[in-house]
Amino acid sequence: MDTDRRVRKTTAALKEAFREIARDTRYRDITVRELTEKADVNRKTFYLHYDSIDDFANTFVDELADQLIKLIVVKPMNHTLQEPGIVFDKVFDFFTQSRDFYTFMITSDDYSFLSRKVEAKVSEALAQAIKESYDVSEVDAYISSSFMIRNTLMLFRLHINGQMKLSRDEFKDRIIRLDKSGLETFLNKNNSL
Repeated sequence: MDTDRRVRKTTAALKEAFREIARDTRYRDITVRELTEKADVNRKTFYLHYDSIDDFANTFVDELADQLIKLIVVKPMNHTLQEPGIVFDKVFDFFTQSRDFYTFMITSDDYSFLSRKVEAKVSEALAQAIKESYDVSEVDAYISSSFMIRNTLMLFRLHINGQMKLSRDEFKDRIIRLDKSGLETFLNKNNSL
């Protein structure tokens, strides 16, 4: 019990330090020494839990992907997709409710590789949910899920970076239209969207 508490405390300190360092430092310039000093954690302790900065950064990927999956895959996808905009509302609210580091992670060019890993993890889970709800091949389920997640996160990047001056409703309308028209040919064979 005490070990778990210490591990959680160490991980939390490392994550907070990483968030602070990442704001001003290119990813490849972050060192274990800098991270552990900022977190006030022994380097040996870091290496007890992680192999490298890359290994540690994957904890953010897992955390963000798991949270997005919990938001998106809460009921069968054929029900979710019949409610246009429900995925948008959940993701929009998630990123606007004090998710500063996650927003930074998906919009920063230097950290974009982490965003792609998140997209891949969420796409896999969403593909499985689509496959369970629709009579489609694994390939079509994965194409559909990747299309939906990539488009949604790409449009969020444009919106967050100020490249798209749209109200929330205008933004939502475009995502709904894009996703619906793109998914229709894959999922609407014998099922309705």
